[in-house]
Amino acid sequence: MNLTGFFDSPRNQRRLLWGSGAILVVGIVLFVSLVLMRGTGNAFPDKFSNKPAQLYHPDKRATVSPDEISLARKFIETAVARKDLNGIYADLHPDLKGTLTRKQWSTGDIPVVTYEARNAKTAAFVTDYSYQTSALFEVDLVAKPNTETRPELRFYIGLKRAGDKPTGKWLVSYWQPHWRPPVPAAVN
Repeated sequence: MNLTGFFDSPRNQRRLLWGSGAILVVGIVLFVSLVLMRGTGNAFPDKFSNKPAQLYHPDKRATVSPDEISLARKFIETAVARKDLNGIYADLHPDLKGTLTRKQWSTGDIPVVTYEARNAKTAAFVTDYSYQTSALFEVDLVAKPNTETRPELRFYIGLKRAGDKPTGKWLVSYWQPHWRPPVPAAVN
């Protein structure tokens, strides 16, 4: 068979073009299916369980108790002021103390921003939220005279119940200053 004569025929050229195009399409489909889409089988197999479904039960709102305010004030007077650190240790949630032991906590190198407040015994607490197992308050502290801290600073203090149970003991779980950097004035 003479191949030169085969390529001279326009009909054979069209057949060759269509045949090579079909082979190209089949090659692209095989490449995509074998290389690019490899391992994308059913990621969520249809397996049923006999375990009951885990449902979300929102925490119920609750009024602020005197125990919560008393604990928050005790925390400010002890841990924040760095006085009697050993006395507050039992009232700390693991979210705040982490893995610090009582001995490590008593050294004063703790994850609590210190602030010497003159109104620690009288500062008012503003409730951001209060649920049966957690609460968040804002407290505005005023610095003692002749201290090198901001004269007035607002803090967030969070409380959680031990074991996330509505009857658990209240524990301090969060303490952060609520400070924003000043916005520079516009220059005319």
